[in-house]
Amino acid sequence: MISAISRSVFDTVSNGVAVAEPPRGAAEQSQPRVLPTNSAGMGRDQFLKLLVSQLKNQDPLNPMDGKDMAAQLAQFSAVEQLIDINKSVTAAQEAQEATAAAIESLEKTQNERANELASLIEGQMAVSTVGKIGVTTGNTVFVDREGIGQLVVDTGTLKGVGQVTVMDDKGNTVSRGLLPKVGTGSQAFDMRDIAFDPPVEPGKYSYKFEVATDGGQWRQVKTYTAGRITGMKYDNGNPILIIGDSLAVPMSQLIQIRG
Repeated sequence: MISAISRSVFDTVSNGVAVAEPPRGAAEQSQPRVLPTNSAGMGRDQFLKLLVSQLKNQDPLNPMDGKDMAAQLAQFSAVEQLIDINKSVTAAQEAQEATAAAIESLEKTQNERANELASLIEGQMAVSTVGKIGVTTGNTVFVDREGIGQLVVDTGTLKGVGQVTVMDDKGNTVSRGLLPKVGTGSQAFDMRDIAFDPPVEPGKYSYKFEVATDGGQWRQVKTYTAGRITGMKYDNGNPILIIGDSLAVPMSQLIQIRG
């Protein structure tokens, strides 16, 4: 006779053979699977080890679905491809940055070489001007011991009789000279060709140039500083020309060189 405890497990069928009765009630749910996280990322080997361990330790009553495993493998493959793409993009970006840095360095070197070459050419040009007449903006005239001095003016459209007024460093009139005929436009005059009264002694002066039209009214015209270039020096790599005995003019400020 089967006990009451046994009846909870076995029942007797019509032929007298006891058979096992299926468990009653729903099977206990297994805990949800949570993949470990790694701040450094998971590689191929770590993923495969985790998958094998998961297969070994899965609940026999609730095994992993093949679709889930395929989905995980597909996700892993996609992630791996993204990692490879990211590496390729990173490598390309690094190569691009390296190329940009190389181009920038090359441009900087070329600019430095170009500046050095320009300074060298400018220096050679400056040396070649020594002994010639340099013209720049202003109204200064240099008279040497022989009475030689250059006046450079631009009368525009005016023409007629010209008058030159020579002044000292305080603005006092030193001498005046007349020119019987002055044409239009830019022109130069040698002070030896002008009748000054009294004669102008050697030195450095300022001057103004006026032209009297047919009506006899004196009108002042544009003047320039002109003098013989007696030397050259460098200031921060830039050539500076010495006009006369004391006037220092950067090479870039010369507007004309006369022989």
